Amino acid sequence: MKKKSKNKKAFTLMETVVILFVLSVGLLSIISLVRKSLYFQSIKKNLVVASYLSQEGIELMKNIRDTNIILDLDYDLWDGISSAGVGEYTYKIDYYSLIATSCPSIDQAILQNDGGFFRHLDGGEDTIFKRLITVRAETLASTIVESWVSWTDRGQNYDYKLETVLYDLSN
Repeated sequence: MKKKSKNKKAFTLMETVVILFVLSVGLLSIISLVRKSLYFQSIKKNLVVASYLSQEGIELMKNIRDTNIILDLDYDLWDGISSAGVGEYTYKIDYYSLIATSCPSIDQAILQNDGGFFRHLDGGEDTIFKRLITVRAETLASTIVESWVSWTDRGQNYDYKLETVLYDLSN
């Protein structure tokens, strides 16, 4: 006859449940951390894109000003038709046309994807980004240019704005 050993080492059901609970809490914490990390990565990526788009808007307006001065035109001939003068105006612009087009609101300034580039197209694939350029001139010698990029991601609205002063360098 065999004797039963009283010092038998084995896991009880309660110990097993506790170990499984601790492991599941740990795994859920890791999964939650990864999800949050991916979410913030997406937000930061869109913020970088918006900052570049906003900077591009400012640079395009500088390009128009410089071209107008070289061609001996009014520096604030943003739309290629008439000098803006004193007042506030809103435009949409992209690198392809280099002419600012009057645009009453940012909702009408949706940027489309054109093979990896962002442009204001008719019938292109809409992106989440919108860009509106606001020009405010209080004098005939200088203009405040604001480039505003707006986007919606996962139900949240985001804005990125840059502002600079452009001067009439022809004098």
